[in-house]
Amino acid sequence: MMSPIHESCSLDTTTSLDPTSLTRRISFDVVEIREYNRILSDNPATTNGPPVGLGWEYSPEDTVRIDLETYESYQSNARRSKRQLAIPSEVRQEMLLAEGYSFGEIAKTVREIRKIRERRNISFHHMKYDPIAERVETLKRGVKGIIPGKSLIPGMKSKKLESPAPVLVQVTSQGA
Repeated sequence: MMSPIHESCSLDTTTSLDPTSLTRRISFDVVEIREYNRILSDNPATTNGPPVGLGWEYSPEDTVRIDLETYESYQSNARRSKRQLAIPSEVRQEMLLAEGYSFGEIAKTVREIRKIRERRNISFHHMKYDPIAERVETLKRGVKGIIPGKSLIPGMKSKKLESPAPVLVQVTSQGA
């Protein structure tokens, strides 16, 4: 059985001559590499094709532990850019089919994600109207307080006026 991850790091707590100052340092000496299962994700950031995510399952037998220095020496030449890390949609689809997902499940998720993206796009474009909508709602709440029979304080009955005065509400927008 493998040792817990906390055994691969050490905490060095030392004190200087000043008892109020405490220097803490943490270091790692082992890298544990696990291979997790791939799942059909629901991430709407995918612009084309199905999104792939990582599941929670992994095989402890296939886990590799190597010391940090060895790992860093291999990784120094293997760094990739964001563009190189992007997986083409066809490859993502093949990965998901290999994991046991059907074409129907993949197509359904792609449609759902497209709808989510469309709703986000609509929300984004309506954001410019938010200040106006907030003013209208504030005015509505204010008007409720001056209409006879309505109370601003829940549970408290307001006095009824014999003849209510007419109220004119005008909404104007500055700029635009």
